[in-house]
Amino acid sequence: MKYVDYIVVGGGISGSVLTYTLMKYGASVHVFDVPQANKSSIVASGLWNPIVLKRMKKVWNADAMIESLQAVYPAMENWTNQKFYEPLPIRRVFHNAGEQNQWVEHSDHPSFSPYLNEAISDIPEYIIAAHGSGLMQQTGRVHVSKMLDAVRGKLKQGEHFSEEEFDWDRLEAHGDGVKYGALGAHAIISCEGAQSALGESKLEVTGFSAVKGEVIKVELAHDLGKECIHQGHFMIGEGGNRALVGATYAWDGFEEGPSALKRQELEDHVQKVWDGSFKTIGHKAGIRPAVKDRRPLIGPHPKEKNVWVFNGMGSRAVLMTPYLAQHLVEHFMYGSPLLEECLPARMVK
Repeated sequence: MKYVDYIVVGGGISGSVLTYTLMKYGASVHVFDVPQANKSSIVASGLWNPIVLKRMKKVWNADAMIESLQAVYPAMENWTNQKFYEPLPIRRVFHNAGEQNQWVEHSDHPSFSPYLNEAISDIPEYIIAAHGSGLMQQTGRVHVSKMLDAVRGKLKQGEHFSEEEFDWDRLEAHGDGVKYGALGAHAIISCEGAQSALGESKLEVTGFSAVKGEVIKVELAHDLGKECIHQGHFMIGEGGNRALVGATYAWDGFEEGPSALKRQELEDHVQKVWDGSFKTIGHKAGIRPAVKDRRPLIGPHPKEKNVWVFNGMGSRAVLMTPYLAQHLVEHFMYGSPLLEECLPARMVK
């Protein structure tokens, strides 16, 4: 029988970053994943942003998350010898003078000044707006599909990856750990993302409030350049006169795929903010594994021995996962405390 320290189920954003972190700390890992089943990662824009722009509030533990993110993704690039990490300012376009004034006030506060450039910027050509814009700092994008491919390729080189659906019914207790076929481990970690949120995994994890998101890709009459424009929805220039536009939110229609209604919502947005013609050349939908109380699910499974959960980052997986993975791995390695507000047991009545 082959033994590893941890089995990881799921190779999306959370599973990939957690696997890298475990291996960085010296643990042996085997990952089970079917790439086309990654229902949240396939549409993730990969943007990270420590500020909730609609309410101008910082994300929970934003400073620590940014510090961890800026160290982990470049290190993962070195580990895989692939590029997917792209620091990129996010341009917040103001809808009125009040939003502009609020930006200036926040940018002068020590808590926000590392992330908000106090200068009011001119609007790029072909963007429709009357009240200027502000540039966010320490923001950017992880090209998610490139990262997942890079991690999967690295794991396959070392025979640490099985491209197959994991069958929880075959998992057995084995001494102080678990056994799956001819593979033994100290513990197993579920990073199944939307599969758990939709109840498609045989491992029951409660507390999710799944959210459907949709994005479109458009071809513009003029090149947007290296810009990420945020005006309620985002529009990211991808070169060659193309841009990614999104994302929408819906709490139903999970099995329906991309919807005409949401495509129209995004096309209406482009018409409102873009001074030029365009055509839609792509449309995707995915499911975000969000949680009811907006805190991830990280810790031991409430009922299953030696089974752990690392899930529920929702739309902020790129931002949150490096920080949260470090917390979990340091608990495994050094016994450091888990984050109480993230324990899956809180969702069990």
